[in-house]
Amino acid sequence: MSTTLFDTGELVNTTEPTGIRLMDLAIEAPPGWLQGLSVPFYGCGTPTLQNRCTTAYDTPHRTILDDFPAFGIAQGATCSSLSKLDHEDHVRHRLNETSEWALGRQLAADSLGLGAPSLDDAVAASATIAGGDITLAVGTLEQAAADAGFGSEWWLHSSVFGAAYLTANRQMNQDGLSPNRAPIVVSPGYLTGDAPTTLRLWATGPVWVGLTDMYAYRSVDRREGNDTAYGQRDAIAAFNPCINLYIDITL
Repeated sequence: MSTTLFDTGELVNTTEPTGIRLMDLAIEAPPGWLQGLSVPFYGCGTPTLQNRCTTAYDTPHRTILDDFPAFGIAQGATCSSLSKLDHEDHVRHRLNETSEWALGRQLAADSLGLGAPSLDDAVAASATIAGGDITLAVGTLEQAAADAGFGSEWWLHSSVFGAAYLTANRQMNQDGLSPNRAPIVVSPGYLTGDAPTTLRLWATGPVWVGLTDMYAYRSVDRREGNDTAYGQRDAIAAFNPCINLYIDITL
């Protein structure tokens, strides 16, 4: 399966996990991502088993392009001018800390309404798993991802709330991997759903993230004695929606 950009090179679906956050774990979006990323439908056809004398064609799962537009992230910080802080440096740190939340929220719910696929579009992998059986839930979700027939690589996603249950039930190891060694993205931007009574986990195709360098500027209100700095950057969060499944667990 390959994923392509507008007038750019081909995306690669492999990475070595280095953490559990989107900014740590996601594949780096290639040059040109500011134009948006596009996942073509023909990458979602299930394979066809055939004898050596018969030719058949796969059936596409989706019949349209899935587009992920780039978006902006802004963060402001206001302090007293008496603080003697480097306010531009301060807002850069704040923006770097909050960018993970913004990326997660856009990937989870298309908060900006850009029409990009999101985890909110996921299809249930099975009926709700009762009794807090996290092991059964993870196994069912990963099996559903495997049964989809769109590739051997899938990624799991969890809220911060859910990560505690995954770890306690030994479904996420210290490297942030599932029992099938699928990367598990744990983002503070992911929604918790009906916590603490219900936990939701997701499975998708590979994930890409792109961030530009930050631009910061400041403004001083000498009458009020406030020193305000603003930081901005462009970003993108995208995933291959050939696999977009969820499973709920009652706790």
